[in-house]
Amino acid sequence: MIAKAVLLALLVAAASASPVAQDSTEINYGDAITQFLQAWKKMLPCGYAPDDIPVMAPLTNDFSTFEYSMGETNLVGNISNFRISGLNNFEIIGGAFDTSSQKASFDVLFPEIQILGTSAIEGVMSMLGITFPVREVCLINERFQQLRFVGEYTFAQSLTNPSGLRISEYHLQFYLADAKIDNWEIFMNISLNDYANLWSSQMTNLLVKLIQPNVDQLLATYAMPNINAFLSAFSLNQLSQLFVNMANKWNSADCQVQA
Repeated sequence: MIAKAVLLALLVAAASASPVAQDSTEINYGDAITQFLQAWKKMLPCGYAPDDIPVMAPLTNDFSTFEYSMGETNLVGNISNFRISGLNNFEIIGGAFDTSSQKASFDVLFPEIQILGTSAIEGVMSMLGITFPVREVCLINERFQQLRFVGEYTFAQSLTNPSGLRISEYHLQFYLADAKIDNWEIFMNISLNDYANLWSSQMTNLLVKLIQPNVDQLLATYAMPNINAFLSAFSLNQLSQLFVNMANKWNSADCQVQA
């Protein structure tokens, strides 16, 4: 979930877009991001095939399989009728860009993201030296309410390209008002399902709080090297132009679907 933070979503979307022509017109980065977000929100219910962006409002997957093996734990399973809704219902609480310091800040809220589907898992799990069989078929119904991303980042000169950019300083936090887990495991009775859902909800809320001190380090390890490698090819004006051109392309598709 962390990787879907707003800063990463913007830069990854830019990196996956098809090439666009640059011009010398000065464009304010803050204005460019605003145009990008508005176009992104409108485009999600339709997707954009030329840039390989699937329909994401809702995001669906009819069927997929998976395998997991580590030590004596061996699991196989599948997920069907998977559906995530609410990705396009974000609200921009605040945002700013200081042209002098080249620092951008953002505050984005997703009122509710819901996950539905069915999962089936079978195999053997090992925990604390104890091996036991696993068989699970679960109807998934999970809602994440008031998911909020607040952060800031500062542009500086690329260390590999004097005319390019990098993010030199950044800070990201995300907050979750509540996780409402209402799954149904068919091999458990009502009491066990109620207990499992309550425990899962409480653990999710607790883990979100516990991970906050480590968010920036996770970004540094898993995201920033690739992001800065991408940014090194752009000046600030070129990056702003890229966002504007992407917004114009998506707006020209004129998506009329209401998610």
